[in-house]
Amino acid sequence: MALAQHRGIGRSRCLCRRVRDKFGQPKHIQDIQIYPPSNSCDDLEVVVSLKNGLQYCLDPRVQKVQDMITNLQNIRKTKQMESTSETSTSEP
Repeated sequence: MALAQHRGIGRSRCLCRRVRDKFGQPKHIQDIQIYPPSNSCDDLEVVVSLKNGLQYCLDPRVQKVQDMITNLQNIRKTKQMESTSETSTSEP
């Protein structure tokens, strides 16, 4: 978790100290967390967790990372719409 640790006192409380412009093989990825800018950190942060326990941050300015974020958001919206329609159709 060396790359995704909080910064020291007196600095912003961002998770990512360094970012990568490339990501590894999808089969090794366990989870991807996207943190929007907030009061504690001005940056959009993309933290990738691998199945082996390591974490790294991706550079959200890279086009390939932006495309991935868009795809993940679209998948999330689709799942939310499906669960909403299932709930409304399952009621008597």
